[in-house]
Amino acid sequence: MQISNGRVDLGLALSLLSSLLSLPFNKRYHVWLGVCFSLLALIHTWQHRRQATYYLQKERQHMDLLSQYKKFTQPAKKAYLLQNIQVLHYIRGRVRLYSQLLLNNASAASELNSYLETIPEISHFSVNPATGSVLIQYSPEDVAKNPLLQDLERLVEKQYGR
Repeated sequence: MQISNGRVDLGLALSLLSSLLSLPFNKRYHVWLGVCFSLLALIHTWQHRRQATYYLQKERQHMDLLSQYKKFTQPAKKAYLLQNIQVLHYIRGRVRLYSQLLLNNASAASELNSYLETIPEISHFSVNPATGSVLIQYSPEDVAKNPLLQDLERLVEKQYGR
């Protein structure tokens, strides 16, 4: 997230500075200036809430993996998958994958669950966000009918090295 306007609010800066400078002196002044600083910070936050909300939504869109994945072309999808996924174990008809993106990320795991449910060639799968692993069981005969899945299976075989 980039902040295009780097101005420092004068009221916030003065109240923070005066609060810090009042530390060695009277406690009552320090508390009073701290309260003023807190109030000015709340007012400042309230004034810029729309801009902060806009930036947070913009950052959240970058984190939405499934919508980004849908925009890719087929070769880019394969490359993206293989960059972010490590093949832990592979036997024809069964593959265990690991992804750092899934680790402790329940929303990404639910997105992946819903996506894997739409693929008819997959007979069974389990996604574990606690470990970041995905177990996929499929019928090799069904994969032979889908060229994209055939390419992915070949790439998984190559990455696993057997």
